Amino acid sequence: MPSSAQKSDSRRSGSSGSSQGGRHQDGDDASYSDHSPNDLTIVSGAALIMADCLGTGILALPADIHVLGLGVGLTFLLLNLPINLYAGTILSKTATWVEDRLDECSPVPADLELDDYGESADNGSGSGGEDDNGGDDDNEHELEAAANESTTLEQRQRRPNTAAGSTSTEQHPSEVHTTDFLGLTTALYHNPTSSPDDGKTRTLWPTRLVAAIYYVNIFLVLGNYILVMSHAVRSMMGEENICLPTAGIIASILMYALAQLRTMANLGRSASVISLTALFLVVGICLASIEEGELGIDEGENYEDGEDNEVIASSESAASSPSVSRQLAAIASIGFAVGSQKLLLNIRHEMAVKENASPKALGIALFIYGAVYVAVCVLAGDNPPSLLFDAIDEGPIRKFAGFLLWIHVAVSYAINSQALTSSIDRVMFHRIGLCGLKHKDRRRWALLTFLISTSSYLVANAIPFFKDLVALIGALTSVPLTLLLPAILYRRVAGIPAFVLKSRHDLKSYLLVVFSLVFLLCGLFGALDSIELDW
Repeated sequence: MPSSAQKSDSRRSGSSGSSQGGRHQDGDDASYSDHSPNDLTIVSGAALIMADCLGTGILALPADIHVLGLGVGLTFLLLNLPINLYAGTILSKTATWVEDRLDECSPVPADLELDDYGESADNGSGSGGEDDNGGDDDNEHELEAAANESTTLEQRQRRPNTAAGSTSTEQHPSEVHTTDFLGLTTALYHNPTSSPDDGKTRTLWPTRLVAAIYYVNIFLVLGNYILVMSHAVRSMMGEENICLPTAGIIASILMYALAQLRTMANLGRSASVISLTALFLVVGICLASIEEGELGIDEGENYEDGEDNEVIASSESAASSPSVSRQLAAIASIGFAVGSQKLLLNIRHEMAVKENASPKALGIALFIYGAVYVAVCVLAGDNPPSLLFDAIDEGPIRKFAGFLLWIHVAVSYAINSQALTSSIDRVMFHRIGLCGLKHKDRRRWALLTFLISTSSYLVANAIPFFKDLVALIGALTSVPLTLLLPAILYRRVAGIPAFVLKSRHDLKSYLLVVFSLVFLLCGLFGALDSIELDW
């Protein structure tokens, strides 16, 4: 029997350059090197979440709030904050449950009965936890208690991943299965050791579906970031002096350099702070420009022509009554701006103490950028531009703001690129033996990031309807990653059918499922309406 110290060592992820053994999802013995030192703090984790989620959405948010009206818009915005915190919390609890179950190498945690996690369907069709014998009415209540109480002191002491001076440690199998949505889905639906029903409904289709959603979403986000950076570089260099594709190539230099930071921990220490500082400066410049513009209008000449007054009144009336489809699109945009669970597992994987740290980091991030959102929407005035950046007039200030926006978006790109690159490398790319890449981690990472950045650049610039594609696919993938999947995976562990309300104890996660589906329909309808207007 290994000692507690030996068990603790096996729970640590390797530091940079360490080789982590352990079998992969289907018993593959190929090793994968995880470069994270696993020392990410709560504050750094919160900064990463904010750098990823704030993005450029904050520049479009005031216009979306204006469509709904300031009172209704801010109310909906604030309502989304606790919803996202709950989704992130149950996602973290689900990952903790998987890790503890694999730690114990037993069918269920020691102090819980098998029935607490439900029986599988007799037909073994892989229903994803939606069978008729999916557990009793108190399953979800007991799952929450288990997540808080069942972990022993020894397990809690083993939760930190890194010891000072550690240079080569072996990755525990549970780390493979909680690094991102793909690993967690595989753990719950395909791995018999960590599956709540002991693999009786073992299936791979949920993992394949989640992989498609996860990869497509991040890839399109990267392409969209490249376009935003291209516009930022054009603003910096003069829009009349450079075309968009050329600006994109220049923007990609900084983007590619930052993408070589191979861990969330490295991005969270300084890059995310620089990114947020740059973004807040851009927002401040935009708000100052809006205020100057309003003062200029107040001090300018008044319209004396009655026809001009009628035209202005008519346009204001039209602006004050947007269509239902436009309001639904605004609701979707506000919700997407708050959604923060897509990369939560990736960030949690690199935290020094995982069990409670990720919900705390998420809570801090939601509180801060929720307050920033409200302040920006209030200060943007009664008639904000569709994009706050457009309020900045041509000149040196706009060029400086473009440079700052380039920095911010480049870091946001690097954060999403790290998640996508590490996932592809972990799943398959680390096995490539060409030119010795299998044993040259840095070169393999540089090649993979180059392939991803090049392909996303080409897709973003080659497809004429790329903006509409991003809106449509984003509507179909963002809600599942931020809200729906956390609820479904949580209910899978509890042995509760995903779309069935069985008792009051599973009411919260059931309401999250319902909210997610309604939200998905709103975003889809708004995206389709936007595409129809563009075409």
